[in-house]
Amino acid sequence: MPDRRIDRLNSTRLLGGIEQPPPVITSRADAVVDSLAHSIESGELAPGDPLSVTALAQRLTVAAATVRSALGTLESMHLIEHRLNRASVVVTPTPAWFVAVAAECSGLSIAAADLGIAEATEAQIADLAERAATVRKLWASDESDQVIGAEGLWELLDLLAVFSRNRHLSALHASKRTALVLGIRSLSRPRNPAMLRSVVDALVAAARDRDRLEATDLVRDLYTFVVDGVTEL
Repeated sequence: MPDRRIDRLNSTRLLGGIEQPPPVITSRADAVVDSLAHSIESGELAPGDPLSVTALAQRLTVAAATVRSALGTLESMHLIEHRLNRASVVVTPTPAWFVAVAAECSGLSIAAADLGIAEATEAQIADLAERAATVRKLWASDESDQVIGAEGLWELLDLLAVFSRNRHLSALHASKRTALVLGIRSLSRPRNPAMLRSVVDALVAAARDRDRLEATDLVRDLYTFVVDGVTEL
């Protein structure tokens, strides 16, 4: 593995996301997960790159058992593939892989919309509307960076997960970011920006009206739209 890769442990959960206290690193394995997930998302680790337990343990100055634990977590996050008697590798995104990732994300985002709207304060709803205005601008035209726009949409849903006051839901939702972004970046075709601006507007309207049913329907339809953009390739 080149020296430029994975040269330190750092926390990267909730990348670019909601303003909340920094995540607490409860173990060295958590730190390894964070560092490797960041390297996969940034492209420093590319699809198919091997992840040797011995090499990572030496590079990160941690025990081999710590690396194995971290790799197990990354596998559950759909970021790496385990190979029997060989080094694990960074996942190669495929439509079938993305369908599985999106299915998990959809369920969590639907719960986030439902519980987040139910539990949010008026100030939090106003915060959602303000952030949504920024996200809407990311979909201003066909020439906009649609990966950044997709990240903005996801962060609105992650904000609702935080509003839910369910730390388990919030943590699980946040953990899906890297795989979802990786799949969109690798596989998704350009989407209709006008349609996605309308989704942002409708989600804010549902939140203001406390219409949980409308919000969850919007989220369900949004994920269907995203998956269709991949499976039609």
